[in-house]
Amino acid sequence: MRVSLVSYGTRGDVQPFVSLGAELADRGHEVTLLLPRNGAPMARAAGLPLVELPCDVQEMFDSAAAQRMLAAGRIGRFFKWLHEEERGYLDAMRAALLEGTRDAEAIVSHGLVEDRCAAIAEARGARMISLHFCPVLPSRHFPSPFIARRSLGPLNRATHRLALDMLWRLSRDDVATLRAELGLPAASGSHSRAIARGDGLMLLAYSAALAPTPSDWPARSTRSVGALPISPRLRRAIGEDGLPGELEDWLSAGPPPVFLGFGSMPVLDGEGLTRTIRASLEAAGARGVLGAGWSELGEIRDETIFGVGSVDHQSLLPRCRAAVHHGGSGTVHASLVAGVPTLVCSVFADQPYWGHRCRRLGVGDTFPFKRLDRRRLTAGLRSVTGEGVRENADALAARMAAERPLASAVAAIEESQEFPAAVA
Repeated sequence: MRVSLVSYGTRGDVQPFVSLGAELADRGHEVTLLLPRNGAPMARAAGLPLVELPCDVQEMFDSAAAQRMLAAGRIGRFFKWLHEEERGYLDAMRAALLEGTRDAEAIVSHGLVEDRCAAIAEARGARMISLHFCPVLPSRHFPSPFIARRSLGPLNRATHRLALDMLWRLSRDDVATLRAELGLPAASGSHSRAIARGDGLMLLAYSAALAPTPSDWPARSTRSVGALPISPRLRRAIGEDGLPGELEDWLSAGPPPVFLGFGSMPVLDGEGLTRTIRASLEAAGARGVLGAGWSELGEIRDETIFGVGSVDHQSLLPRCRAAVHHGGSGTVHASLVAGVPTLVCSVFADQPYWGHRCRRLGVGDTFPFKRLDRRRLTAGLRSVTGEGVRENADALAARMAAERPLASAVAAIEESQEFPAAVA
């Protein structure tokens, strides 16, 4: 089967698509990746054909305006800003999408570009498969991760519709242009709304042990596969297989540390954050490995803190006593599959949702990153390293270990012939 995989975002958005692409290629399928420029090095390391989308999300997120909005956690304003940034390359984006999916029999798309990919799939008779890293379809059981943090009872379904409609309004004009170019009539709504009606296929790329699929979702159209991990072979290819010798020596010289890292999220005051982390670790009687992510935190190597850039989470996290991070879906799953109690300091989007799932399951705790100070971080460290939390985390990790995400996702794509070619 000829499969085009289309992602859009930071490493947490790109890496699962590259992993899935490598698995599909190993199964004999013809794979083309469509990724923003910041994802190109990983695709090339995997040896997979690549069509670059005309943007660099890391560069965009590094701007002062993006950093301020991310730090404020205002999802609506952030997506409006992203929409304005996209205006400068929409024509080139449509051209890249059309080129990279030209011969595809199936298109697997990230949620941020799924409406455009659905139009292309409809015009070309390809199968359209959405892939999401958090729950997005309307449900009465919980609110949209993008709108509220706690259940709103009878209003829960309305919050999901609000989130889906917000994203649809930001892309519908460009979707209308694309559909007109393809000779298609205007769409009446978003592709996710069609999935919610039971049409098409959506892969849920997160653990059902962490977030069970609600009973009011259409069973035929949603397939839970689990969080898509990075394979050992891909880790070797991108140079993140195993731990540096200096870090190995530091780990062996003391008790298991806490891992702290915030990925692509903004750290506006790196020096201040480092001071807070050091004081909290010392107050909690712990030491920590500090992952810089996209932030400038400086190189720190002493008895209390060991600073690293990119690091092999699969090798490091099982050797930690706890993890503290922003709560991106990929990082949450990496820490919990390792059986590590997790403190989520959420910034925006679905991160508060994952933090509250950790709290609900007794495997961690959460508070907003903008409220991070010495008192809260120290209390949080003591909470997640307290009695019973590790046992809960070990039990959850055992359930997650039984999932086979890459194999399940590949099987769902291979079986997608059972579904209509595409849904308007």
